[in-house]
Amino acid sequence: MVLCRYIVGFLILFFLVGCEGNATKPNERTLRTKSEHNNQKIDSGRIDGKVIIMQDAALPENAKITVTLADTSMMDLPALVLSQKYYDSQGNQPFIPFVLTYHKNEIRPDAKITISASIHSEGKLLYISNTVIEVINNGVTKDVDVLVVPAN
Repeated sequence: MVLCRYIVGFLILFFLVGCEGNATKPNERTLRTKSEHNNQKIDSGRIDGKVIIMQDAALPENAKITVTLADTSMMDLPALVLSQKYYDSQGNQPFIPFVLTYHKNEIRPDAKITISASIHSEGKLLYISNTVIEVINNGVTKDVDVLVVPAN
């Protein structure tokens, strides 16, 4: 019985050593190198504007302004967020400038692209935009005014 184990062990060892002898490497093909990724250009667009607070009230120091660019053309689906930026309140300004960038290849020609804004402080919604502001497909990309009203 012990002799049988030695013979089986020797055969397995002989088989494994015989398999290792293949020193040829398979042909490898790189799909994309890092330098190819760096050479690709992304066609991006930009929207400039300002968030205007309608009520003359001081914002808290820790208020956060959120500006969102979204595709709202699908009726039964949630809006597809294309770009979103967060800004800190800059004192008691009546308006807060913003710049949103987006990838032009994500914009469908028949889409309804809208901008919205909100202002939060300590987890509470203070101000929100309540009007639909269409951009990009109607030619508007500069000097976009987003009016926000009190959320209460």
